[in-house]
Amino acid sequence: MIRHIKIPNLPQKVVKHCLIGKKYTDEIKELNELGIECFTLKANPLLEDEINSHSDILAFNFGDGQILLNDDSIGEEELKSIGVTPVYYKNKICSPYPNDIALNVAFTGRHIICNSSYTATEIKEFTQKNNIEIINTKQGYSKCNLCIVNETAVITEDKGLARLLKKYQYDVLLISSGDIYLSDKHYGFIGGASCKIANDKMYFSGDLSSHRDYKSIVSFLDLYNIKPVYNKSRRLTDFGGIIQLTEKTY
Repeated sequence: MIRHIKIPNLPQKVVKHCLIGKKYTDEIKELNELGIECFTLKANPLLEDEINSHSDILAFNFGDGQILLNDDSIGEEELKSIGVTPVYYKNKICSPYPNDIALNVAFTGRHIICNSSYTATEIKEFTQKNNIEIINTKQGYSKCNLCIVNETAVITEDKGLARLLKKYQYDVLLISSGDIYLSDKHYGFIGGASCKIANDKMYFSGDLSSHRDYKSIVSFLDLYNIKPVYNKSRRLTDFGGIIQLTEKTY
């Protein structure tokens, strides 16, 4: 039996279905081997190649089977087969920045963290309807920059985000930047290189142990009884994470 993820990014059981960029075949294979079925998102040709298949750019999960999509990059039939209802962002997501950040929003259950000047109207209306507080930040790539450990703990490379979230009583691990691959032009971020695949497991794309702050990251996760899952044979990579859709009920 499965149920929809209630709090996006924070499964309470083992994830069963997710959204992921179609071109990330290594990650899809690894997630499949972990028992997770992947629905794939086609690349958005209006975006730069390095982020055009990132799920954290192309989709946002409201929770309880409701998601907001960039466009028809995935067939509705697939999603409806597991009871997920998609709605579509009314504007185009495209490069350059900030035209690509409307859906790149971090949802911790307690808060929506985003640059609200550019966040999709649909998401802002959702926060008002559900009495969820927005934490407004200058960092447009909020989801990329935050590894959401639980409702009160995060990991980030962004000093501004770290200072801001501490004011809201988050436990924040600030790590060094530059050790995560995105493209030959730019380095990636910890949020885009990671995702929770169970209440007690955090998946990382590639060799987490190659990060200069590996020990600090593992120790921080251990504080919250979370085990890192990663493959040492590949470099640590920002792949845009996944959108967790359903979880097992057992």
